[in-house]
Amino acid sequence: MKHSVSRKCGFPVNGLVILAAVSALLVACGGSSSPSETTTPGPISQHCGEISERPWCDASLSAAQRAELLVSAMSLEQKIDYLAGDDPQASASGDPYVGIVNGIDALGIPPLRMSDGPVGVRGSPATAMPIPLALAASFNPALARETGAAIANEVRNKGNDLVHAPVADLVRNPLAGRSFETFGEDPLLATRMVVEWVKGSQAQGVMANIKHYLMNTQEGIVSVPPVAAVVGGRSVVNAVVDERSMRELYMPPYEAAVKEANVASVMCAYNYVNGAPACSSEYLLKSVLRDEWGFDGFLVTDYFFAQKDTVQTANASPMIEMPYGVFFSQPLLQAAVQSGAVPEQVLNDNLTQIFRRLFSVGFFDRPRYQRNDDNIDQSAHAVLAQDVAEQGAVLLRNEGVLPLNDDVRRIAVIGASAQTRPSGGGSSFVTPFRFKTPLEALTERAGDDVAVSYYDGSDIVAAVAGAAEADVALVFASNLATEGSDRFCLALDCTLADAPDSLLLNNLQGGAPTLLDQLTDPVFASSPIREVLDQLFAPLLLGAPLLPVSHDNQDALITAVAAANSDSVVVLQNSGAVLTPWREQVNALLQVWYPGQEGGSAIARLLFGDTDPGGRLPLSFPEEELDNPVAGDPRRYPGLANQAEHSEGVFIGYRWFDQQSREPAYPFGYGLSYSEYSLTDLRVVRDEGGVVVTARASNIGDRAGWVVPQLYVGLPSPAAGIEQPPWALKDFSKHWLAPGESASLRYQLSSRDLSYWDDSAKDWAMAAGDYQFALGWSSRDRVMQQQLSLGGL
Repeated sequence: MKHSVSRKCGFPVNGLVILAAVSALLVACGGSSSPSETTTPGPISQHCGEISERPWCDASLSAAQRAELLVSAMSLEQKIDYLAGDDPQASASGDPYVGIVNGIDALGIPPLRMSDGPVGVRGSPATAMPIPLALAASFNPALARETGAAIANEVRNKGNDLVHAPVADLVRNPLAGRSFETFGEDPLLATRMVVEWVKGSQAQGVMANIKHYLMNTQEGIVSVPPVAAVVGGRSVVNAVVDERSMRELYMPPYEAAVKEANVASVMCAYNYVNGAPACSSEYLLKSVLRDEWGFDGFLVTDYFFAQKDTVQTANASPMIEMPYGVFFSQPLLQAAVQSGAVPEQVLNDNLTQIFRRLFSVGFFDRPRYQRNDDNIDQSAHAVLAQDVAEQGAVLLRNEGVLPLNDDVRRIAVIGASAQTRPSGGGSSFVTPFRFKTPLEALTERAGDDVAVSYYDGSDIVAAVAGAAEADVALVFASNLATEGSDRFCLALDCTLADAPDSLLLNNLQGGAPTLLDQLTDPVFASSPIREVLDQLFAPLLLGAPLLPVSHDNQDALITAVAAANSDSVVVLQNSGAVLTPWREQVNALLQVWYPGQEGGSAIARLLFGDTDPGGRLPLSFPEEELDNPVAGDPRRYPGLANQAEHSEGVFIGYRWFDQQSREPAYPFGYGLSYSEYSLTDLRVVRDEGGVVVTARASNIGDRAGWVVPQLYVGLPSPAAGIEQPPWALKDFSKHWLAPGESASLRYQLSSRDLSYWDDSAKDWAMAAGDYQFALGWSSRDRVMQQQLSLGGL
């Protein structure tokens, strides 16, 4: 625990020197917590102290009063100490925490421990949940609340107080390395999932730290994950974006987390936004987050390179620099205070806000959370992980082979990922409590009467021969993705030999010169030192590939197997949208994302029809590499001179496909079921609260299953030059229906739901005109539609 005298080292003033020196200073300045802080058995009271000596310990006072009393008793050194983390080395392991702000014994201030958690607790073994993109694919906000609660429960039982999750960023660019951590490309879907996730977490007494505010839409290329990328890297790139796009796309999940879920903390992003660092932007942090939305929690910087300065950040908002005090070190912040650049009253106000939130959640008064895995209900969390995997699995194609029937007696399982647990790298890598491979689960589910053979796919000839002899061939395929680096291409395998082609294709709408291909292909694709290159360019870092590079050719494997067996099924375990050039050649295609520790069992149940695939796509799957709003324009991605222009405006994802009249391979919201459904009785009426849409969904098939109706609205243009998305998701629901069963649907839309951001008025406004209300199964399959003329609500 801290004492009144700071233990932090001093740092040079120059920002570039600071960033370059951080890693060298980790050992010299970083100190781990004492064993008593993390391993003391039994409950430990935070024990704020005696009221007579510490009046802020009087629980009968308001949180604001207690915070003011505490701050008034602190020295300047103590104030600065609590504005930054204290153990940078922990960020590498995540165990027992990913970051900590040590307490101050003399004042009864407890240590504040932080954990990673979008997919589960990083570090020691924990429940490895399916990735958030799979959770988004469930289209089930209730599952998001359960997931947030389960992860927070484990965070608490690992002895931590705050979880760095959920991720509220949108998928603007399908190449983005952290797409798997998001809830997809649509702001409404992301908002619904984020709000419930936060509510679930904070109901467990763990503060949610929603991230990454704002515009963290790319990781960059030419990188060393998870640290930094040279070109368009998240730590240096400036997102140039108009206010309307921010308001309509990127801000809604954060706004709702503040207004609806009372989120405790927000993580500011690495990048710049319109020239200002996200961690010191007056517009983002003061004007919007606090003054407009009423956020009364505190901010945490993303780790190491998000904070860019001392003075602007301190003056912008209550901020804790993580994982260590660089810009908020004693020398720099004391100098800023003494010079008047940062008035001490600003530090007082910032700390009062931080402590007010900590007092309000009982942080000072409850027993300290202790590390005890025995208190984690591993079985219940495993059941939830499997439920998310099953409800998030998207059946993209099925020509009759699924579900597998009793006539199947020989199954060929093909592909390396049938024996592994694909997962994203970086802060979302989780070591699972347990794991059963898909091969093991399928063999167990098939039973003794079914012969299951396995081929890892490295020998395509052998895999094809095995497929030809089987009744059904199950081909497992996956891709690589990690924090700190964007993918080179949208193919399942983007090899080093392909990288120049892929990068130039995405950035310049053209491939590399033939001569370059001739030079690189033999070296990287068929080199006698191929295994050495694999090890050199794809080592493990935090359990993740250093670069999203693979020398496999899964597309060729799938094509060959499909030619050998007409009943071939592809199971995709991947991070996001991929190209599927072979999709018309296979009988079925099941997308299960990175499905977590219970993925094997979920896949087996789905393939054998023990449950219905409940997922719908939370992002569009493109037909070609260039089918996305940033491809072919280096000004948009990765950005010229690290200036990434978001000039596509509000047209990302399916909105871009609609605006461009391009046909996706699979559209947003798409997903098949083992049953069939109908939509009837659509009614659209205006009422005092806005617009009410009602209808009925019915299961007209012979199996029970998930029905996921989606409500899209076509908004009129308010004026010349203001273009609206042709269609935008405005509501959805999910129902489990038995054969012949129906569900009544009711969607209430407010004026805000039907508004656009008026840049000139700096406010939300409704355009007068004809609104199109369509109910259907995806952004491209709108089966019922009605028009309603509105002049404003």
